[in-house]
Amino acid sequence: MQVCNKRHCPVDGKWAAWASWSACTVSCGGGTRQRTKDCSDPAPQFGGHKCEGNDVQIDFCNSDPCPIHGNWGPWSGWGTCSRTCNGGQMRRYRTCDNPRPVNGGRACAGADTQIQRCNTDLCPVDGNWGTWQGWIGCSASCGGGEQTRTRLCTNPAPSNGGRPCPGDSSQLSRCNIQACPGGPPRARGSVIGNINDVEFGIAFLNSTVTDSPDSDTRIIQAKITNVPRSLGTAMRKLVSILNPIYWAAAKEIGEAVNGFTLTNAIFKRETQVEFATGEILRMTHIARGMDSDGALLLDVVVSGYVLQLQSSADVSVKDYTEDYIQTGPGRLYAYSTRLFTIDGVSVPYTWNHTITYDHTRGKMPFLLETLRASSIATEYNPLEETLAFRIHASIAKGDHSNQCPAGFGLNSTGPYCSDEDECAVRNPCSHACHNAIGTYYCSCPRGLTISADGRTCQDIDECALGGHTCHAAQECENIIGSYRCVVRCGIGFRRTSDGLSCQDVNECQEFNSCHQRCFNTIGSFHCGCDPGYQLKGRKCMDVNECRQNVCRPDQHCKNTRGGYKCIDLCPNGMTKAENGTCIDIDECKDGTHHCRYNQICENTRGSYHCVCPRGYRSQGVGRPCLDIDECENRDACQHECRNTLGSYQCVCPTGYRLMPNGKTCQDVDECLEQNIHCGPNRMCFNMRGSYQCIDTPCPPNYQRDPLSGFCLKNCPPNDLECALSPYALEYKLVSLPFGIAANQDLIRLVVYTQDQVMHPRTTFLMVDEDPTIPFALRDENLKGVVFTTRPLQVPETYRMRVRALSYSTDGNIEYQTTFIVYIAVSAYPY
Repeated sequence: MQVCNKRHCPVDGKWAAWASWSACTVSCGGGTRQRTKDCSDPAPQFGGHKCEGNDVQIDFCNSDPCPIHGNWGPWSGWGTCSRTCNGGQMRRYRTCDNPRPVNGGRACAGADTQIQRCNTDLCPVDGNWGTWQGWIGCSASCGGGEQTRTRLCTNPAPSNGGRPCPGDSSQLSRCNIQACPGGPPRARGSVIGNINDVEFGIAFLNSTVTDSPDSDTRIIQAKITNVPRSLGTAMRKLVSILNPIYWAAAKEIGEAVNGFTLTNAIFKRETQVEFATGEILRMTHIARGMDSDGALLLDVVVSGYVLQLQSSADVSVKDYTEDYIQTGPGRLYAYSTRLFTIDGVSVPYTWNHTITYDHTRGKMPFLLETLRASSIATEYNPLEETLAFRIHASIAKGDHSNQCPAGFGLNSTGPYCSDEDECAVRNPCSHACHNAIGTYYCSCPRGLTISADGRTCQDIDECALGGHTCHAAQECENIIGSYRCVVRCGIGFRRTSDGLSCQDVNECQEFNSCHQRCFNTIGSFHCGCDPGYQLKGRKCMDVNECRQNVCRPDQHCKNTRGGYKCIDLCPNGMTKAENGTCIDIDECKDGTHHCRYNQICENTRGSYHCVCPRGYRSQGVGRPCLDIDECENRDACQHECRNTLGSYQCVCPTGYRLMPNGKTCQDVDECLEQNIHCGPNRMCFNMRGSYQCIDTPCPPNYQRDPLSGFCLKNCPPNDLECALSPYALEYKLVSLPFGIAANQDLIRLVVYTQDQVMHPRTTFLMVDEDPTIPFALRDENLKGVVFTTRPLQVPETYRMRVRALSYSTDGNIEYQTTFIVYIAVSAYPY
């Protein structure tokens, strides 16, 4: 029992009323609030009991989800331009889905479409020819020159990338065809063989010779056609391929004679070209005299190797001289040392010639004559595959013209100059010595070359000269006698010892300059703290990433040392499965997607995509897909393109069928496929796009040969008039595409003997030549060549008659053959 008095009895404490609730910790998404109460009504006194229970009460508040404001996703790529030129428009789109607005969040501000100008260049204008101008004066006063006339592509001129005028801007005509003294006015022939293991096929050589108006020389201009692109650049330095032409046509100074005066243009020439880099090329020239037009006939065979050059290399051949030495009856030896430059770097090379001719023609008036070549220009056209040369040439007596040069001794029986063997007298070379006519030469092992003194060997720097085969991702490393290709390494990498790969440089181990931690990276390094830490002073402190809202609103963030964790509460586009895991919602199946019209819905994890079918382009989610007009691409079809929904179709003109590739057109051979029979004495002529039955009768006193179809003469005995008429009548049918250029060979007509051998003495001429037809005829190698005289730009069928006269060995007409030639030109260039 407690004893107390009125003043000091114990008083037990009692709770006062609850205070007001505090503000919620968050405005949305679920927070807490609290309120308190004090043990003060009354407070415990004099040993009384304290209040029982908690003085704080906590309650959940603002549990509605927070609004998520919309944010734009990335822009799509720009669509197709509405026009190909003269300015069009193209569009791109974006969607408010990064994220989408939910729970009352604000929609994205701004436009979802952007428009931009495109293809503002002016449309191309194709060129068209103006009228022909007058003929310009003849290029030669004798021996057959050429006169030209030109026309300008100005009606209108091509502009804004339009196509140039088709065909040629100039025409040539022969003039002043009387023969010239002192050398051939032109030369023609063929070039066969291989260079750098590339077969030529047959290249054709044509050259003209004219007097220089401002120097005591003759100008030789030559063109070689059908030169492969892989050889064209390297052959720009091979002026020796024209040596027989400029030797035979060189301007004669004083009493010196050129090759034509000495040999009457009949000789054989063996040439060897040697480059400082070790390549050797051999040539054989056969000069067969002059034809009826005064042209030197020349055949050239080449074999060997030349220094390979880049197609963009700037090649220049320096002026040079050639010394011609009389070494015996009907024998000459000539040699030269000269330079050409590659992009300004000089490269020496030499060549020598051995010439044989009919010794009854006599010998040169001097033991030594010197030919000078100057103003040398070379050019290769890769589009036409043609190689062009221009050379000024003259020949005069040499220095000490009646003395034998060094390397030769005088043979008084001729007198001639005989070769001396320098290698037998002394050994002047550092490696191998080889005697040659008039000189000697030193050779080196592979990978070495002769130095400037011509005697000692030095290493070839293939890397500096470009003679290596390393590709763009490699570097060339020169070594004695060869080179090697090593990998090219960038900054932060080091090449391995074998040169085949690159390894990363660990900058943190080799030169660490960091005060904190050094991080080595591929090709570089950086200083800093580990991820999840930040630098404060010189210490790395943990970053509380959860303060930076690194997790999505539907995730809970938990900070860890050096990182954080986002506890996933299932993102948008996902839903909880029965086992508590988040699984994807297939919006395409449940219909909650926004793909409309002809768009196709493709489900993705947590979302979906709206895509367009093949042949359509997208305008954005919920917008119809637009058809792509494939016909705006000019290369879609060869003839005509028709656009269809989602695709396109190529159409060919009448008489053509579409090829399996669906783009190009092929002529239909109606004569064969439709088995057309035109009747007796008629023939079915298949033309591009159509066909025609033409009359092919045999004249009286002729019978049709059942095997060849020719009309062959069957004359009665002693019928002179019948005997002088054509021996045979042959029909030729040729179908050509539209647009063939001028001066293009079309067909070659050949006359055969009764033994089916090409007749060795035949000439061809046009009968009743019509100046309106765009064709002409020329004789070439016992064949009649029909060629175009102007571009074929009109769809039309032409008829020509060609007479062939074959002569016997005593000059009498042995055979006569008439060719009836039909040439059909299509309305299309295919």
